[in-house]
Amino acid sequence: MKLFFHKDVLFSTLFVFLFMFLLKLFIFNIHFLNPLSQSLKDFEMTDLIYSQLRKSEHNGSVQLSDTNIVLVNVGNLGRAGIAKQLNIINRYKPAVVAVDITFEKLKGNAGDTLLANAFAKTKNLVLASYFDYSKLELNAAFDLMRTSHPYFSAGKQNAFVNFVSADPESTVRYVRPSEEFEGKKYNCFAAEIVKKFSADASEKFEKRDNEVEVINYTGRRDNFIVFDAGEINDTNGNLAVIRGKIVILGFLGPDTRTQVLEDSHFTPMNAKYSGRSFPDMYGQLIHANIVSMMLAGSYINEMPFWLLIIVAFVICYIHMFFFIHYYVHRHIWFHIFFKVVQLITSFIIVGISLWLYADFNYKVETGLILIPVILSVDLLYFYDALVKWLHKKYGYKTYYVSAQH
Repeated sequence: MKLFFHKDVLFSTLFVFLFMFLLKLFIFNIHFLNPLSQSLKDFEMTDLIYSQLRKSEHNGSVQLSDTNIVLVNVGNLGRAGIAKQLNIINRYKPAVVAVDITFEKLKGNAGDTLLANAFAKTKNLVLASYFDYSKLELNAAFDLMRTSHPYFSAGKQNAFVNFVSADPESTVRYVRPSEEFEGKKYNCFAAEIVKKFSADASEKFEKRDNEVEVINYTGRRDNFIVFDAGEINDTNGNLAVIRGKIVILGFLGPDTRTQVLEDSHFTPMNAKYSGRSFPDMYGQLIHANIVSMMLAGSYINEMPFWLLIIVAFVICYIHMFFFIHYYVHRHIWFHIFFKVVQLITSFIIVGISLWLYADFNYKVETGLILIPVILSVDLLYFYDALVKWLHKKYGYKTYYVSAQH
């Protein structure tokens, strides 16, 4: 056990983390590696929870994720058609109506007037806005806010619909609760909806005070109450379910059976989490998942970075202890031993992380824990050569020499 507290175990572990830091600082900032690094970043182990495990947890039966939320597809309706939808919806006295569409310019026809009048009659209305760039520059900050024309939005509550993603092709995993823009705070679309629906849920969300939130997806389209554009009519008795609910109007395709690229995004719910070719979820449905998460209080908590570093360091340190022992005393079996340990460690860490995520909504960045273990053996050769050179040159005392005599 003396080896466990030997300085070579500590220094070799520190050597691994120094190498990782330099690797990130100099290597992964090289531009020609960007496509590779981006493709790796766009997959997380926890995607398996959404794309595979939760897909079968109800034995294939469809269960509603949240009966407080009703989605209405506007399809290809014009402004007059959307106004008619709103007027019919308002008869059932929904608690909140949110419109995930912007009407930035006037068309100068009767549709403008009909839509503005429908908005004026809608209580607890939330209108969509979005942050934009005036210049397409790498890592540029938002410098524009797009809203509906004042004719529609004057006096109405705006909330931004942007998600947190590197680019349109990236998987949407995060949402920013609020943004500061030109000295004013704006809530994200889901947060503003919940604020009007449940003061208690809204207060709990604000108390978390996170810069970004991991979206805890709970359902696809079939898991929510959905009405297609043509189903919002005067004769549909099923619309009574709208009473007292959150109604979100937006685009769910030309009809709810047809998936198109417009306002579609990749999410962890995508059944093809590798080699995907088509986005799987409309923006309106992502907002519904965020609202559902907030109402249920089913947030994903992430292991803090400082704690992640400590856990990664301790695990790497323990492995270094065993690796050094086998390297010095049983070198002939070293590689076989390492491969077995690496495999077992990977299964255990990934298994624990998936269990924590699935059962406790707790996210652990497994990559930062596994990478030191994977690098440790190869770096052990470099460390061995370094300390033996220091021993020969300056008389540095090391276990690599003393244990062999």
